[in-house]
Amino acid sequence: MRMQSFRIKQLLVSGAGKIDGVIEFDDGLNIIQGRSNTGKTWILKCIYYLFSSDKNPFSPLTGYSDIKGVFYTKRYGDITIKRRLNDNQAEVICVHPDVVNGIYDTNYKGKGPLYLNDLWLRIIGLNETISVPKSARYARERISWTNIANVFFADEDEIDKSGSLIIKDFNYETALISSLYFLLTGDYKKGVEEILKPEVANEKKKAVVAYIEEQVSALSDKKVNYIMQLEELADVDVDKQMQELTEGISALQQEMSELVEDNATVIRQISEYQQEEANCKVLIDRYKSLTSQYKADLQRLDFISRGEKAVKGLPKNDICPFCGGPIDNHDENYDEAIQAETKRIVSELAVIVATENNVREEQIGISRNISELTKRRAEISEAIAEKTLKINDYRTNLQRYRDYTKLQSGIDFVNEQLQVLGRKKVSELHKKKNPPLYHAKKEFEELVGTGFNELLNKILKECNYRAGYASWDFKTFDILMDGVSKEEDQGKGYRSFLNSVIALMLYEYFNSDDVFIKPGILMIDTPLLGFDENEDGTQGATLKNGLYQYFINHKGNGQIIIVDNLNVMPDIDLQAAGAKVTTYYKDEKDGHVYGFMPSWRKDLPKETE
Repeated sequence: MRMQSFRIKQLLVSGAGKIDGVIEFDDGLNIIQGRSNTGKTWILKCIYYLFSSDKNPFSPLTGYSDIKGVFYTKRYGDITIKRRLNDNQAEVICVHPDVVNGIYDTNYKGKGPLYLNDLWLRIIGLNETISVPKSARYARERISWTNIANVFFADEDEIDKSGSLIIKDFNYETALISSLYFLLTGDYKKGVEEILKPEVANEKKKAVVAYIEEQVSALSDKKVNYIMQLEELADVDVDKQMQELTEGISALQQEMSELVEDNATVIRQISEYQQEEANCKVLIDRYKSLTSQYKADLQRLDFISRGEKAVKGLPKNDICPFCGGPIDNHDENYDEAIQAETKRIVSELAVIVATENNVREEQIGISRNISELTKRRAEISEAIAEKTLKINDYRTNLQRYRDYTKLQSGIDFVNEQLQVLGRKKVSELHKKKNPPLYHAKKEFEELVGTGFNELLNKILKECNYRAGYASWDFKTFDILMDGVSKEEDQGKGYRSFLNSVIALMLYEYFNSDDVFIKPGILMIDTPLLGFDENEDGTQGATLKNGLYQYFINHKGNGQIIIVDNLNVMPDIDLQAAGAKVTTYYKDEKDGHVYGFMPSWRKDLPKETE
């Protein structure tokens, strides 16, 4: 037997300074019973909130703000979902590598890549988020887990309603029924395009035909251009020309290679000559400095020689002007020394001048060589540029001939495209008729047949309901008793009972082994709402016992969570029958649990002794 897609293991609510509210769940049947206003209803609303509902499960005035659910899933193991009140995001935690941990948006208006709806669809077995038809013309919308789960969640505000328990808003019934049909069959009319209204379809057809004609015109012009190019070269031996151009390019590239090598040699020689020229300039500067120094020395010697001649005829001073003592005069002659030094300097100066002249002549030769090499380099660069232009010209012509060889292939391709466009135009102008409009209820009825009827009567019989024959009205998606809707002659308590029977029927039908997707969960809030007010006591008690006995006997391979009031509970030992029973009171005596949210006690009347 197939296992349900998931089940809830634990629910926890918390808030700043508040005692945590915690409840554990088991497989199979879970009964949550208690006094009024002890937070029972909030439990189911919290679970639905973690499914991605937009509506807060309870008021922030309670002081509680955070909700955490731990779910066991068949596909991924345990998944923890945390969400705050008034928050459009939830945190997901899971150790399975295929589940991304992090923040998930609860609706598709969010900006993130992760959406809680997508995760829940993966949990129940889908590998992608599909779009189901939402109208008879096959307009589509994303399949919604909250919409699906709402079918299997009968809350306190709906359990006694006189209308359909399934269809909450008839404006959106097609999408919901399409989703339920998908759960049963896996069919969501994949590939069926939306049927446009006639006026829209005609405008679209005109636009498509105009586009095709525009493309045909452009391709026809291209084809004419190809043909003209072919005619221009009709008398040319293309292969021979391509061969000659290829050989010419090869020869020019060889010449280019030699020119580049020559250019490198010239550059290297220019660099060497420039270094030699720099050395000559350094030597000439040094010789100029030595020449200046020697000339200065000659001027000094000449000054000394003329001074000697000038003082030679003056009288000698024999008395020291300072001490008055006699001065011993010696006659010394420096002429010979001056002449010898002058002769030496003049000789060296002549050598320096001669050497400097040689260096200048060498520099002139070097400059001449640099000039010639520079001219040669310019000639080489010009030759390289000319050959580059010639190679490019050859390549252009070669590409032209190569393109010529592709022209016929291009013409063939254009012809193929023209044929394709022609077929598209014909197809667009003679489009086949649209498929029949989609009637979701009719297809659902054809699929289910009498299955709902049989299951409804089986449940009613086991619940000891003897009032008549039940049938399913596919137009209203609701139960009929002897052909009469429950709103016409049923009281509040019986409406609650019959809606609970509908919920059980859906749970069993959608969790049988041959369905495509098995949700495996049912949540009912106060299935016997109203029986304590205006229903017949004996018959009411019989139906209560019968309904709860059915819960016990047919909890199936899934999870059922029932919330009810203590004062209407049947006289059955539910825990002994295998149900997990959680009871809430308005006091803490004898180990009682004080409501689901222990810190929320405002306006809760205490139970009497």
